[in-house]
Amino acid sequence: MSQNRRTIPLSPEARAAIEHQLTVFRKKFGREPGPTDPIFFGPDADEPRPISQQAQDDDERRIVEAMGKAGIDPALIYAFKKTGKIVTATNKRLLSKREMAEWEDAIGEYYLKVDSGQIV
Repeated sequence: MSQNRRTIPLSPEARAAIEHQLTVFRKKFGREPGPTDPIFFGPDADEPRPISQQAQDDDERRIVEAMGKAGIDPALIYAFKKTGKIVTATNKRLLSKREMAEWEDAIGEYYLKVDSGQIV
């Protein structure tokens, strides 16, 4: 069975973040991560487990709050919440046509909701 894999170049900051997580993983579990181990794991778990849904939701809430405080366009915040992506001029070339359409549809949906009074 062949897997479709796509290589996405990472920024130096993203590479550093992943290297940090790998270091934290090695320190916490005393071994290299395996192919099914999560890179971002629950910090209190005795074995590598993905971060809980509650922790993911909390992280998203903090990101959305920071985006609002930074003055990010509410349409872009809505699209982030809807798609889980932050699309920039730098990274949009890395997205598939389907992913870009999903992002653009979310922005359009935001404006439709504003126009209909669903979002004030």
